[in-house]
Amino acid sequence: MTDEYQRQPYDSALKSLLDDQASEMLPEILPECTLLGEQNAEIARTNLRPDLVYLIQYRREHHILNLELQTNADSDMTYRMLLYHVELFGKYRLPVISMVMYPFETSLTEPIFREESGSEILLEFHHRVLRLWTLDAVQYIRKRVVSMYTLLPAMKGANASLLLQAINEMELKYTRTDFVRHLVRFRTILRRSMTLSMQDKQIVENHMDITYDSLLDEDPEIQERVAKAKIAGQQKAVLDFMEVKFPSLIQVAQEQVIRLNKPDELSRLMKQIALAPDESTARWVLSTFAA
Repeated sequence: MTDEYQRQPYDSALKSLLDDQASEMLPEILPECTLLGEQNAEIARTNLRPDLVYLIQYRREHHILNLELQTNADSDMTYRMLLYHVELFGKYRLPVISMVMYPFETSLTEPIFREESGSEILLEFHHRVLRLWTLDAVQYIRKRVVSMYTLLPAMKGANASLLLQAINEMELKYTRTDFVRHLVRFRTILRRSMTLSMQDKQIVENHMDITYDSLLDEDPEIQERVAKAKIAGQQKAVLDFMEVKFPSLIQVAQEQVIRLNKPDELSRLMKQIALAPDESTARWVLSTFAA
């Protein structure tokens, strides 16, 4: 399993959270800033796309904020941030604040890119780092900063009692649909958290399973994942059956089955392959589904 695949649910949770709550969260992430607008920035010349780019007011002046979300350390991070910084400045001609948010504890190098020639420093670039695990969960509960509650499981000072209180306050604040979305992200962060004890994690997980299990099933993202998992399971079942009954057709079957993404199609294919008396009939069946 690749690092990128493992990072995906956490990156998605963080990005969707910022998409929904940017105006409330950014002043907590970068004090003295106010969101003016989101910028969908694509750096065409380098084929790079920053995670989140905002037009903000910071200390009474317009700035661009580039916020990158990293779940693991990256040895090329300082260089990548430099590329983003230069290109964003070139595009908007405004001061650029470059920041990386790390939700989970990891070993980090100094957030400085330095280009040197012997003893001469040719270029030095600094970016900011937000280590979520160093933030105090209690302060956000005390100040009732509900927009930050989804991130509480990754912060220091979080425990089962505090997180259960946070869940209750989110339920009171948000509509049913919005609460479900926050709860899904909250659980994603909770499961990866390195600051919580296993006992605290289990208490919160059990509470969510008992109280909100049916509610969580309503989330479109979960429904989509369940549907994809069902299709993947059906595809595997067809291929496993083909490998046993008509092993010489497995390569052809793989090419055709991967294109089928409807449960009823896969079910019909399985039945027809099971009834096929010989290899030529099975090959013909596969060809009809490819048409």
